[in-house]
Amino acid sequence: MYAEKPLRHFIDRLCSESPEPGGGSASALVGAAAAALSGMLAALTVNKKGYEKVRPDMERYLERARRLKDDLLQLLQRDTEAFDDASNAFKLPKGTEEEKRNRAEAIEKGLKKATEVPLAIMEKATEVSRLANDVLKTGNEMAISDGAISALFAEAACIGAMVNVYINFSWMKDGAYIEETEAKIGPLLDETRKTREQALSYTLEKLRRG
Repeated sequence: MYAEKPLRHFIDRLCSESPEPGGGSASALVGAAAAALSGMLAALTVNKKGYEKVRPDMERYLERARRLKDDLLQLLQRDTEAFDDASNAFKLPKGTEEEKRNRAEAIEKGLKKATEVPLAIMEKATEVSRLANDVLKTGNEMAISDGAISALFAEAACIGAMVNVYINFSWMKDGAYIEETEAKIGPLLDETRKTREQALSYTLEKLRRG
């Protein structure tokens, strides 16, 4: 699994002729980094003098960050596996009518599986965005930049995963499935965008005031 190997291995393979890992896995990695940054801000607040009142909240935020980080690293791996299923379906024989039908069904099934993973990345990235917003408001002001970058990365992960959803749509035939899935995408993008805007505005105002 990529998450269990050195980061250099993932990056080097990403920068190669290999079709996997790709943009979906990279988006999951960015999302995991976003969760880790929220976790850092929470961890730097838990035992900080002057923040005793928010310690219980920060402990919960830190646990959420760790869970989301692990979830997104699992999705990083699942994205590579989902791609393999869809890719293999395109290689199936199509000499007879029956083979064509079987191939078309396998492609559709593989594409839907490949779509579910980046959609899950979008959902997890949105959870990270909410976490960044929560921890930023009451976290250690000496580390608020980590919370702002967490929100920024969460939006980037959400957008990157969205692009992967749409590339699967481009080969898909099931219009009802596409419409149903598209209805889930807009709210996730809107929420992460608004959170990023608020987080950056809040953080930059704080930093500029010193």
